[in-house]
Amino acid sequence: MSAVPPAMAGDKTNIILIGMAGSGKSAVGRRLAEMLHLAFVDTDDLIVKAQGSPLQVILDRLGPAGFRRIEEKILLALDVRGHVIATGGSTVYSAAGMAHLRNIGLVVLLQVELAILAARVGSAATRGLVRRPEQTFAQLYAERFPLYRKYADLVYDCADQDIESVCRGLIPLLPAITTTRPETS
Repeated sequence: MSAVPPAMAGDKTNIILIGMAGSGKSAVGRRLAEMLHLAFVDTDDLIVKAQGSPLQVILDRLGPAGFRRIEEKILLALDVRGHVIATGGSTVYSAAGMAHLRNIGLVVLLQVELAILAARVGSAATRGLVRRPEQTFAQLYAERFPLYRKYADLVYDCADQDIESVCRGLIPLLPAITTTRPETS
């Protein structure tokens, strides 16, 4: 049973994670949902399921613009309450999608330094990153960072923390949205 406090009044009952590939949105999202006793959804998984192909195959087939159109449709169709939602890194290119996400939840940017992200991501060529063919990971980061900041309700600096540490640091900053206590062990 969920109780909606004033800070999360109305339809804002979700925690939405945004950030670059490698920031830990999916891994942190899964663990955060578990700790808060919420459901979890990953928009990249929804895209893969809807298209029946891995992200890189979809990107290769449709190109960045086509992929972003599909991603936007998935975002706008999200109609959930009491979820932790991990988004794809390119979600911030959709103003309509981000407006919808901000209407249904608290948008949290998982901020990680470029060098750490680059080490985590490895080869951008096979990662399923929505980018121009000639665009480097550093250029993509520079392009997206202002958008992440623009849409974030909360920015959490993950530094080089592990998943558990990020979740434990993030929980006290979030409005309480469940009647059950988060795990403490």
